[in-house]
Amino acid sequence: MSPVFRQRLLQLHLLAGLTAGLVLVVMALAGAWMVFRPQLEPLAYPGLMVVTPGRERVPLDVLAANAAAAYPGRKFNQVRFWSDPARSAMIRCSNSDQIYLDPWTGRVLGLQSRYGGLFGKAEDIHRFLGLGINVGTHVTAVAAFLFIFIILSGVVLWVPPAWRAVRGALTLKFNLSGRARLLNWHRTLGAYTAGFVLLSALTGLPHAYSWYEHGVYRVAGSPLPAAPAASPAAPDSPRVPMESLWQRAQAELPDYDSANAYFPKAGDNATLVWIVGRGAPHPHARSEYYVDAGTGTLLRATPYAASSSGHKLFYWMLAWHLGQAGGPVTQVLVFLATLGVPVLAVTGTWSYFRRRRVPAGA
Repeated sequence: MSPVFRQRLLQLHLLAGLTAGLVLVVMALAGAWMVFRPQLEPLAYPGLMVVTPGRERVPLDVLAANAAAAYPGRKFNQVRFWSDPARSAMIRCSNSDQIYLDPWTGRVLGLQSRYGGLFGKAEDIHRFLGLGINVGTHVTAVAAFLFIFIILSGVVLWVPPAWRAVRGALTLKFNLSGRARLLNWHRTLGAYTAGFVLLSALTGLPHAYSWYEHGVYRVAGSPLPAAPAASPAAPDSPRVPMESLWQRAQAELPDYDSANAYFPKAGDNATLVWIVGRGAPHPHARSEYYVDAGTGTLLRATPYAASSSGHKLFYWMLAWHLGQAGGPVTQVLVFLATLGVPVLAVTGTWSYFRRRRVPAGA
């Protein structure tokens, strides 16, 4: 690498870090807070998420009717439930409210916004910085693109001139002081965390931009997903109960861990039910079943194992971004790597502001 190119790359690396650093630190801290959300949220909100198992679950239509009576005027998008008998069911509304219900009694347990509470607020900050979807999505996505450049340029700048120097470049040197210590910590911790945080940035973007999501499918060589054709959905035509739609889909995959049934949309009878089978590769390995809400007919069944490469890649990316692709070990590694982002920001920024007072080789 020529000295001139290295200097220019270093300047761009510093500029990107100083521009997006604070946003990235906030996003990283909020993301780290959410890594153990699946385990901690039921402990934080047992009144909403933990129930006493019963003998028979009530139909989904009863849950929807009880939720509508308790919180009138809301439009329901989907109902999610788990095979775990101690987990409540949840109906998500179009305004991001989430209504929790006891699946054994039908009792309404309460309401919480998707972006409220200890973990929902962290999701809001991580994804939108609390600025709202329309503005926050673009701010955090731009920060993520800058982060990708920061990581890749940092790796290029880190690469030692000779392989024999790699071991030294991977060693924290506690005998240094001043700016030399800051640079050593910044470079060494960056080398250890680069792979994890780069994957986190790359796997978070598909959920910010639809064109990036479509790009994931194209890279995998898969067609973009589309709903199948269904029976005509006239405004006054009767529809099959939600419970029947769920039962039809469940017949294809009885041994499930979690499931999500979408409420039929106006003018469209193609209704999606996705199911994560027990023993699936990760919690987002979705098998998808479309059921006709007008006739109850199964329109299309796509078990996860038979799904497209794009589908598998997209949902693996989601699972990785949430720290759920690999079990507790991955959660811990993603958590530690994410906490490394503030350390890199502090050491890099501090080193930058000390560079004029301390010789670069000190």
